Amino acid sequence: MDVPPQAAHRGESKHFPWRLLIVAGLIAFAMVAGVTAWFANRLFDRFNTGSIDRQFQEYIPTVGSADGILETATASVPETFTQTDSASLFNIIPLGTTVSEIRVRAVYRYHIRLYDPWSITAHGQVCVVNAPAFEASLPPAIDTGEMEKSTTAGWLRFNADENLETLEKGITGELNARANDSTHRNYAREACRRAVAEFVRRWLMKENVWREDRFHQIVVQFPDDPPILTESPPNPTLTIAAPEASP
Repeated sequence: MDVPPQAAHRGESKHFPWRLLIVAGLIAFAMVAGVTAWFANRLFDRFNTGSIDRQFQEYIPTVGSADGILETATASVPETFTQTDSASLFNIIPLGTTVSEIRVRAVYRYHIRLYDPWSITAHGQVCVVNAPAFEASLPPAIDTGEMEKSTTAGWLRFNADENLETLEKGITGELNARANDSTHRNYAREACRRAVAEFVRRWLMKENVWREDRFHQIVVQFPDDPPILTESPPNPTLTIAAPEASP
């Protein structure tokens, strides 16, 4: 049985708006998905570990330090140097001992070579910086105005002045050795760590990478630090408060 043309036309008119809405909805969904994917890719490219590390490596040559170092810490430490000289007759009769002592305040400085290997990785909202080893700037300085000297000779010794002179000549070498021993390095370790964290923080802010919803903390690791354990992460070297909203 043939359908009257008017009836057929009415049927098409009844379904046409729904088809149009479905097509329009699919187009809108595709456009939104495309924009979202583009934005997400741009955001990921800016904040992913490889991108941050690459941008930081490109920044290092622009720092402009004439000697290529970053001064990280200064430690003022009172030091005492002692030298003894004993003698005996035929290794049997003691002739006395000469003792010389010098007390002085030493100023140890530490730095990092900017062109040594660095690595920056992102772990959630924590920026982990694997920095180069910090080194002592040699020779350490001394405050000669506060230097105190004393020397005494044994009862049959006459070399008090010579013993003191020898001790004083050896101070520079001894200071260099002390600057690199574990005790003195540990005096400066945390100050060096904070200096590196501040250096990286300034770079992040300069590059507009630091975001309220991105990095909240910086952790700095040196090559001779214990490795980071994922189940027990170290305390942050630097915590940045979220910026205050503009009025």
